[in-house]
Amino acid sequence: MSALLEAKAFSKVGEVRSVKVGTRVRAGAAGAEGGSGGGTVGRWRRWRWVGGGEEGSGSWWRYVLTALYLVAIQYYTRIGGKVSVILIKYENNQGEQSSADSLIYKVFGLYFMQSYIGLFYHASLYRDILTLRKVLIQRLVVSQVLENLIENSIPYLKYSYKKYSAVQPIEECKKPLSFCSKKRERESPSGKSVRLSTRVEKEYLKPSYTASIGEELEDGLFDDFLELALQFGMIMMFACAFPLIFCFAALNNATEIRADALKLLVMLKRPVPRAAATIGAWLNIFQFLIVMAICTNCLLLVCLYDEEGKWRIEPGLAAILIMEHALLLVKFGFSHFVPEEPAWVRANRVRYVAQAQTVCSQQLLRSISKLDRKWE
Repeated sequence: MSALLEAKAFSKVGEVRSVKVGTRVRAGAAGAEGGSGGGTVGRWRRWRWVGGGEEGSGSWWRYVLTALYLVAIQYYTRIGGKVSVILIKYENNQGEQSSADSLIYKVFGLYFMQSYIGLFYHASLYRDILTLRKVLIQRLVVSQVLENLIENSIPYLKYSYKKYSAVQPIEECKKPLSFCSKKRERESPSGKSVRLSTRVEKEYLKPSYTASIGEELEDGLFDDFLELALQFGMIMMFACAFPLIFCFAALNNATEIRADALKLLVMLKRPVPRAAATIGAWLNIFQFLIVMAICTNCLLLVCLYDEEGKWRIEPGLAAILIMEHALLLVKFGFSHFVPEEPAWVRANRVRYVAQAQTVCSQQLLRSISKLDRKWE
């Protein structure tokens, strides 16, 4: 519901800007006549302030509202993710991998609806490409800035609080022994005060690399994959409206690499590496987003082409439909004919397996020969 309200507000801004000249004329005529014209002038001034108008006073206000909306939606959707974690426990899944895939699909479905419902509202109903472009910029810029701040600030605040809570009892215990502690500090060869916690203790106080929807999920890559999937869907499904959005995403990803390195190396406990053959259910999600991107971009072209809404099968519309089917055919063709692993990877794998078997057989022969010598 909040996404629909936001979409209506942005679409209203686009409508007012498109009829700005006519509204001014009607407002002036109504002001000259008096009486019922005051309401039109008041509405025009109010919508012009929200949209920025000529003064541009509402431009920063739109970013503030977008930030508040994204923060609220993030926490509300996180609650839905925690509910999904609880529901997974009551499902009859075949194993841990099946449970993890089911959880990924449920949580991504929630985030998909909350993240893209306003954008689809602009693209399909209002067909305002300029407002859709502004919403895309605001969503991408504000959401990425907020996510970077939240990802890096919350672990640091948790670590600072745990460190302060752990150091306070030590300080209280050392108060009666102030003379001994001062003597120890004077006798230290470096001349510096003795630190209250070692590196191991600091590592213990750092928060774990876990998912935001549940502390029991020790794999913190869940949030990173979810963030990448949502960003990928935004820049792919609405590339026709604003092609330069890829530049913003590339700049954000370059910053995100350093931010994640700081988070993993300094602010969080070192995660335990685990071997994995594929990315699992996330591969199916990315393939789904590719198909959705083809359909939504063709839909945007149709909406731009058919401005009157008559939906006649004309040569331009037929060309767009043919292009959509051709792109889908190319996508599924590449998925079917291109192998999942290159030929050189398969050859190296076979060679390594053969070498391992040779080494094992040689060791077995040596052990058998040693046993024969002992019995002799």
